[in-house]
Amino acid sequence: MGDAIERWSEYRGEPDAYAIRLTRGVEREKEELDRMLTGVSVGWPVHRMTVIDRAIMRLALFEMLHVEDVPAEVAINEAVEIATGFSGDESPSFVGGVLRGAKSQFGEKVEHG
Repeated sequence: MGDAIERWSEYRGEPDAYAIRLTRGVEREKEELDRMLTGVSVGWPVHRMTVIDRAIMRLALFEMLHVEDVPAEVAINEAVEIATGFSGDESPSFVGGVLRGAKSQFGEKVEHG
């Protein structure tokens, strides 16, 4: 995802600090995020998820785990909204279900690390 920041900068200018924080954080924690997502998405390992859904859920789960001023439910709702606009018809309910499962399974860890 380091390349994503460079590509974004070439076409759209410098991304804001929060976008950079999220991009670098997801890149750094990708394996752990994928392990957690696979654990809660019964029958859907991360490699079988669509690229868009996977990216949306990684981002939301990173926020849930590492950004104190973003409540888990806000991250989930934003992820569902993004999935509604950018992914398939089934994606919003899938994304919401997986992320709510993560919130439920990982409890306090998801409520800010």
